[in-house]
Amino acid sequence: MQGNRDDEDDKKPTPPPFYPGSAMFTPSLGPMDDGEEITRKVGGFTPNFAPSNITFEPPPMMAPLSHTSLGGPSAGTFSTASSKVAAQASSRPSRFRWTLQDAPSLPEFHQLERTAVFVPHTPPTTVAGRISDVFRERSIEASFDDTKGRAKCVSADGVDFRVHLYRGRNQYNHGIIVEVQRRFGTSINFHSETQAILDAAEGKTPIAPPKKPASLPLFPEDDGYKAQAGSSLSMVSKMLSFPGYDAQYLALQTLTSLTDPEKMGLATSRTVSIELLNGHNDVGGKLLMMILSPPKDQEESFDLRVRSMVILSNVLQVAGAGVPEGIRMQLRPVLKQDLRRAEINPRLATIAAKCVEHLIDYDRMARDIYYDALQTAVQVGTDRHAGLMRQAERCLQKI
Repeated sequence: MQGNRDDEDDKKPTPPPFYPGSAMFTPSLGPMDDGEEITRKVGGFTPNFAPSNITFEPPPMMAPLSHTSLGGPSAGTFSTASSKVAAQASSRPSRFRWTLQDAPSLPEFHQLERTAVFVPHTPPTTVAGRISDVFRERSIEASFDDTKGRAKCVSADGVDFRVHLYRGRNQYNHGIIVEVQRRFGTSINFHSETQAILDAAEGKTPIAPPKKPASLPLFPEDDGYKAQAGSSLSMVSKMLSFPGYDAQYLALQTLTSLTDPEKMGLATSRTVSIELLNGHNDVGGKLLMMILSPPKDQEESFDLRVRSMVILSNVLQVAGAGVPEGIRMQLRPVLKQDLRRAEINPRLATIAAKCVEHLIDYDRMARDIYYDALQTAVQVGTDRHAGLMRQAERCLQKI
């Protein structure tokens, strides 16, 4: 029977030598510390910074379009009201800083991931504080478990991972070991996020987060590519008909690419988006049900709703005034609730704020509906999620 790694201290041999200031190269093959199955990690373990070489995204097709060219606001001075909210939030102590007082000892049989460093002569509170600063700056959602010295994290790109702090043993009892474990998902940005966490833990200045995610060069689109996109939409419909989580997740991942103008081009993504908004489209109906359904306790169901919200943001971005009023009416209370629940799930609130940004220009009631909820989102973002803060402030500026 598989056991919990945190409870197996008495069964484990001494780990291999640890070299201070360098990364470990002994991948973990045991069961997860919180009882999750090892099959959750692709291939049994996660190599250092190695994204999956399997992709389900359609081929790129044209050069990226800037956000401004699609009708979005350019960077500028935020409204006085939103700036005042941010100033008030920043003046009070952060409620979300990781203040770990003591780290558990490294279990004897624990094989560290390659993505681990040793931080000598530094208290765990200092190391944890450095890491939580990176979480905020890179918009990484995190919840802390001081008993296990662990942070459960989800990156802005949806990568599920853990950060563990251990007190070294024997000749390494004078410092803290920081380990990053990827659990599920992949992103080309995860390499830099992991490196930033480990650098900050060691007291180094981490590299600044990218202003815009990296993208591949795309080719000009034509009618043939748009027809191919229609065929892909039919494939998505078949995948969504399967009850398993994996099939539905891959379907939504494909649909995310089909509706993204920076991957498919504006014309193709708009063609797919307008088709999804058609009241008779099967995929659009299923997508709307995932969005309007209240969040469930099951983690997998919640992940699918988050992915659906990302697709919705893409659709609203390219459809503009083409969004039917009936759909707008259904989305208003849902988006408002997601913004109000920013403290519980800042990543979902960030996506909701992106949707609101694309709805504001065509919604006369936007100020009355979203203003208070956006202020709440700014406060939460100021404390713990820089991406949410910036996105909510953009919405307040437009209002």
